[in-house]
Amino acid sequence: MYLVDVRQRQAPIKEDLRKHPEKARIADVVQSLASDLRDPTRVRVGRAGARAFEIAVGLHPVAGGDGAQPCPGDVLEAALAACQELTVRMVAANMGIELEDVRVAVTGTSDLRGTLAIDRGTKVGIQRLEVRTHVVVRGGDAERAHRLLAAAERYCSILDTLRNPPEIAATFTFDHVAAGPPGDAAAPIHRSEDSRHG
Repeated sequence: MYLVDVRQRQAPIKEDLRKHPEKARIADVVQSLASDLRDPTRVRVGRAGARAFEIAVGLHPVAGGDGAQPCPGDVLEAALAACQELTVRMVAANMGIELEDVRVAVTGTSDLRGTLAIDRGTKVGIQRLEVRTHVVVRGGDAERAHRLLAAAERYCSILDTLRNPPEIAATFTFDHVAAGPPGDAAAPIHRSEDSRHG
């Protein structure tokens, strides 16, 4: 029924974490990747190494982007949709439930007057997120289907993160360099740091 035996794959991981709970704490890093600084409407983020990936991100068309790349809000909504669907599939596999279809849609509602600094009283970020998850289960056990959806809601880590925001530490630093052509390897002549917690 499934190409991957989730229980078999997760069993040794869970057993190891029970014996060594300190291994359960992980820290994944995503960072800026080199891109053309002359274009303020596009960036690249991701990471290198064994789990390398890259995402090209651009401004929303309403904010002046060309719409060729997902905007940061799209990436956030995609992360939530992907996490929700992965969770549904993983829980179904663990429960031995066969799925006919899974559909997740995430709608983010924003007011660009905040983002574009038109109205300082308007929230800058996304004001509302709506997640709609629909599954088609093979077989007629409605009770198990309800348990599947309840577990999928509980164990979706991105949904939980958004409902219960983590402590955020934001640090902003800058260097002053001597004036010259862009890309010169001039040594920094001054550094400043500003840390914000929220």
